[in-house]
Amino acid sequence: MEQQKKTLKLNVKRTFFIGLAFCAILLLWRVHLTQTPLLLRQLLIDQYDYQEGAYFGIIGIVMSIDNLFAMLLLPLFGILSDRTKNRLGKRMTFIVVGAILSALFFPLMAGMFLVSRVAWFIVMLALMKVAMNLWRGPAVALMPDITPKPLRPKANAIINFVGYIGAIIGGGLVMIMPFVLDTPDTFVTGTIPYYITSVIMVAVVVILLFGFKENKVLAEMKPDMEYGEELSETQAKVVADKPLSRKDKKNLLIVMGAVFMAWFAFNAIDTFGSNFEQDRWNPTRDPNFTPYWGMLGIALAVAALIAFLPCIKLTRKIGRKNSVLLGAGIVLFSLTLGAVMSIFITSMAPLIPIFAMSGIGWAMVNISAFPIVVEMASLKNIAKLTGIYYVATQSAQFLTSIAAGLLMWAFNDVWTHFFWWYGVFFMIIAFIMVFFFKPRKIEFTEGQTVTSEPLDVDEPLNKVKPVATE
Repeated sequence: MEQQKKTLKLNVKRTFFIGLAFCAILLLWRVHLTQTPLLLRQLLIDQYDYQEGAYFGIIGIVMSIDNLFAMLLLPLFGILSDRTKNRLGKRMTFIVVGAILSALFFPLMAGMFLVSRVAWFIVMLALMKVAMNLWRGPAVALMPDITPKPLRPKANAIINFVGYIGAIIGGGLVMIMPFVLDTPDTFVTGTIPYYITSVIMVAVVVILLFGFKENKVLAEMKPDMEYGEELSETQAKVVADKPLSRKDKKNLLIVMGAVFMAWFAFNAIDTFGSNFEQDRWNPTRDPNFTPYWGMLGIALAVAALIAFLPCIKLTRKIGRKNSVLLGAGIVLFSLTLGAVMSIFITSMAPLIPIFAMSGIGWAMVNISAFPIVVEMASLKNIAKLTGIYYVATQSAQFLTSIAAGLLMWAFNDVWTHFFWWYGVFFMIIAFIMVFFFKPRKIEFTEGQTVTSEPLDVDEPLNKVKPVATE
């Protein structure tokens, strides 16, 4: 068979540029996850005089609306995106429309809070989350669309690096303009981050619209993308419109299960952390109380930001599976340490370095988990697999918000004592599941010539071992 020789190298500048979409997404999520549960809790107390603790179940259900919509809409919009063809681009069409709608509904949530309209607040929340699901999957699929499979962990690290800048900006906004329960003076201040976020989101859309020509880039990258398919870590060749091999299906289920459990653990803490802080250390609602939950989010994001790029080399050395294992282990250790420390400390401040440690672990998980999943996609269904990946994360967040909220309601008097251990338990399950994942090993070094023989459609990839040469 004729030999194929090609050099694959990542376009770092372009990868950084398309990461702006992920930056806007994480900016909105950080503001939303920190402020919205507090705003909703205040509305429920003011309008309906909910007894202490009863609102946790309501907050959990309302905050999980996004995750319910995501389970239904992300795969749908992913499939539609894969099949879209127009001058703007199959991904950019969804990015532009979805981001603009998100930028409209997000500040309207804050407006409904200020005029004390609980029902309309929830309606705006639901519309915002539908809009986010319209463009979130296509925005994430843009990276694997134009990045050959062996280069995706590096590209994903860069995308996350840019994205976490948005998370840091969001954390900074809620620190500068916090919302403190039962303190009317902070009500207006605490809603300002919603408006700033929307302005930044619109700016990102404008930059992408005029600075990234999707169809042109796809045409340029087509030869590299087709060759990248030959260097997949899947056990058998992935072919469009054909099912995965039995081993690859098993691997996909294992990865999805581990991702599900990791998000099940982590999102419960993220969703209820600001409420936990208020109930544990500010039960009297002292207006002079300094909330640190936003600072914890910044610490996690900054640590992840710093870790993303250095972790590229480590991931190459130890492999994607071991990268996920090590990252999940670090997160598990930090959550356990936080659970123990929270028994003795008197504020969230001492947990800042613990969350920074968790951010490093989370970075390692994110670098490799998503590329592992889209490794099993063909060039024609990347957004579909991206949607399925997010079904795992969003269904976990949907279920854990409800489960944790109901548990906190049922055990209101002691919920602050088991808050952390909930996350620890499910992170242990995620960690164990990763051990059962079995990837195919590939020898690949960016910028070097990779030599391999062409593969037949039905020929298992593990019969051919690409060799890196100078």
